Amino acid sequence: MSRPRTIAAITTALVVAAVGAAAGAGAQASGPGGMEHGPRPPERPTKVVIIVVDSLSREIVDTYDMRNVETLMRDGVDTPRGYLGHTGSVTVVTHNVITSGQLPKHMGWTDEGYRDVDGLLGDPEPDNPDQLYITSNATTDLLTLQEAAGYPKLADYLGAADPDAKTFTISPKGYAAYAFGGAGSDSIITFGSGPECTTGGSWRKPTGVNVPSYILGEPCSRFWVHSGYPAYAYDTAKLPAVLYPLDSDRYVTGKDPAHQGGDVWAADAAVEVMRNDPSWNGIFVSLPGVDKAAHMWGGTSDPGPTGADGDPMTHMAAATAEADRQVAKILAELEAQDELDNTLVVLTSDHGSVAGDTFHGELVAEPNYGFFNWYYGDPENDEVYDRPQAALQPLVDTDNIGLTYSDSMLRVWLKDQSPAAVKEAAAAMRTMADVTAVWRRDGDHYDRVSRIRWDRMDANGERSWFGRKAQELVDTQAADYGPDLIATLPDNTTYSVAGDHGGIQRAAQQVPIVFAGAGLSAKDLRAEVRSVDIMPTVLRAMGIEPTFPMDGVAYRLPSRR
Repeated sequence: MSRPRTIAAITTALVVAAVGAAAGAGAQASGPGGMEHGPRPPERPTKVVIIVVDSLSREIVDTYDMRNVETLMRDGVDTPRGYLGHTGSVTVVTHNVITSGQLPKHMGWTDEGYRDVDGLLGDPEPDNPDQLYITSNATTDLLTLQEAAGYPKLADYLGAADPDAKTFTISPKGYAAYAFGGAGSDSIITFGSGPECTTGGSWRKPTGVNVPSYILGEPCSRFWVHSGYPAYAYDTAKLPAVLYPLDSDRYVTGKDPAHQGGDVWAADAAVEVMRNDPSWNGIFVSLPGVDKAAHMWGGTSDPGPTGADGDPMTHMAAATAEADRQVAKILAELEAQDELDNTLVVLTSDHGSVAGDTFHGELVAEPNYGFFNWYYGDPENDEVYDRPQAALQPLVDTDNIGLTYSDSMLRVWLKDQSPAAVKEAAAAMRTMADVTAVWRRDGDHYDRVSRIRWDRMDANGERSWFGRKAQELVDTQAADYGPDLIATLPDNTTYSVAGDHGGIQRAAQQVPIVFAGAGLSAKDLRAEVRSVDIMPTVLRAMGIEPTFPMDGVAYRLPSRR
């Protein structure tokens, strides 16, 4: 493996090489430099950029040699012992954890499933009194849950610190964008359906809250991308990818250089904000390409394209290379505008990826059948999911499921929550395939109600991780709106799609958390930094006094000042 380049070398090379050419090869080093050199930086940063590479584990960074990310980890303040620090380890949870400093049990929702115990989202349907929702379908309702919980978000603090400045949140995923930015974000930029353009075909267009005119543009302009392609157009009609196939150019660069989607779309939007709104003081950008490839093909177990119709674009090697280029592009723009020393850059992920080498879902060659592996029940804001995988049957037989969510951990919200009914469901979960332990919610924590199946954990490292972290991680979901029961699973085991998230496994939890720019040194933090620590650490670095209790720890970042 070649030596990673310094941040200064990355940004210089990318500026010279036209940062918009995302489909080309990675930039080459053009000279010495790094974070320890250059003029003395400002005393405190006044801007912050948070880049979330969806589904990026430290294992993925190493496996696919993401050179720009590796350089940022080397030359910035890395956290080698850092980890996600909560469950559910899913997109709709972690984007909010990062910019709230709240653990899921205090932030309003804990997982893909949500029980509306306070009636915040309206009256239940007459034939569905359980008030159970899928949060990744909630989008703007997430703002309601944030507001009800009462905490300020990072965008609120940035707005109070400089009322003339603006914060921007950018994500091709709507639910990620609203969770990430919150109501205090001056602009939320995501995707919506668009009318057909004069060129024909189906399109997605920018939508959200206060979308800038230079992003929205005219119909079929740069930030409109193609939609409606069949799955086979991108090699994703094959098993296992067809369980959760590609949604045209929403999550992938695509084949039209004038309308690139996915990570390029998100990074290009961030660059346009920097160029058109110099008053910005916060940009939160989420890159979804790695996540989509990992779900479809199994993360680090991805075999790569196969057959004459194989398309590298949708696979892990291409997705990680693209994300790596876009991280560098954002840094290059900060350098080009002479803002890097004034901007605290955070690079992290919303979860890692668990390879489903042991798979307990149903392999059905039907597009999006993976949703029937993930969900079972009748949520208020989605269709009825009534085709459970065979491995879930012992729990289904209790006839007491309101909603389940099954990925690399099993969660259930019961209709009857009486002690006897909970006991019956817990007994059923103990019999399910590869369950390592069952946990019952009891107020602000979970009690383990089964023996630990150490025999189902293959490695001493897995057993050690479980012993040190399992209780802590499941407890972060302990809220009235959280699951009644949780069952943990071993490494490399899913009930859902080929690669997934959600659980306590090291592959899901061990994610990068890196701080850079802002005159920081290359000295790492040795503490076990978690995602919930990002928000208070950012506030401390910017000299902003918190006005609300947070669950996270405010670390002092080492500086070269």
